[in-house]
Amino acid sequence: MKKATRFLSLMMVLLMMMSLGLTACGSKSDEGQNPAMNYVGNYVCGRACILIGATDEENGMNATVTWSSSAAENSTWVMSGTFDPETLQFEYHDCVKTDYVYKEDGEVDSQEEVYTGGHGFMTFTDGEPITLTWQEDQEHAADDMVFEYAGMVPDDGNVGIANPWSDAGTLAEAAEGAGIDGFSIPEGAEISLGAVNVTEARYMEGLAEAVVEFPAVEMTIRKGNASVAEDGDISGDYNEYANTWTQNIKGLEVTCFGNREGDATKTIWKVDDTCYSITAYGLGGDTDYGLSADDLNSLINGIQ
Repeated sequence: MKKATRFLSLMMVLLMMMSLGLTACGSKSDEGQNPAMNYVGNYVCGRACILIGATDEENGMNATVTWSSSAAENSTWVMSGTFDPETLQFEYHDCVKTDYVYKEDGEVDSQEEVYTGGHGFMTFTDGEPITLTWQEDQEHAADDMVFEYAGMVPDDGNVGIANPWSDAGTLAEAAEGAGIDGFSIPEGAEISLGAVNVTEARYMEGLAEAVVEFPAVEMTIRKGNASVAEDGDISGDYNEYANTWTQNIKGLEVTCFGNREGDATKTIWKVDDTCYSITAYGLGGDTDYGLSADDLNSLINGIQ
């Protein structure tokens, strides 16, 4: 499954920005030029990317946030407003958040508009690199996160979104790329879904991921440094579930989340300064799928 195709849903937004003649972030603006031009570009923090653009309005700025929650799902926030060159703060009142689910070929399977008219701020800090923080008032999705400038928007309008993930040939390569101490899962083990075989490995700084695909379920296993986690959760799944429980596996206390009691859609645990997660999403409309206690036992006993 090619992750790059998952950003196709943003093209309508990006096409709007192509005609603006955007310049590199941090360049000096000409007299009378929109000061927002000095901060145009891609900013990245963990699994989230923010694309900043300038508009023809006085001090006009816009932004598109893309946040991947799993291999087959992401959320976008699209907003526009005014940039204050004195405070380096961008304020908006028109944010639209949309959740997307993708098919295996990268086409959009479904989309849901979560809210409209959202308000918030993005505040820039000059430095090497330039950074921004995002105050999102509806869900506080980015509290305590710092986004770093990651690339220019070319003058030719060939706009791209910075993807923090890199593909790896093996889990060992993913661990090395992430800078963590090894990563392995119980490949070949039989669980209720079938044999466990890695179909995709990838990494970002401090985090490695293995994707395992079954005919009706996609499972993602992650290992990462505690520094990239929020409250010990590196899953990237921010859904709310009807049930939360703990169970002891391999002498570890793991926390499970699911809409059907006893079926864990998300499972997280921590060993010293290392965090782990397993997510299992049903395909074909089964939004409440989860792994059984026996499946979790087989998996967690082989994850290192």
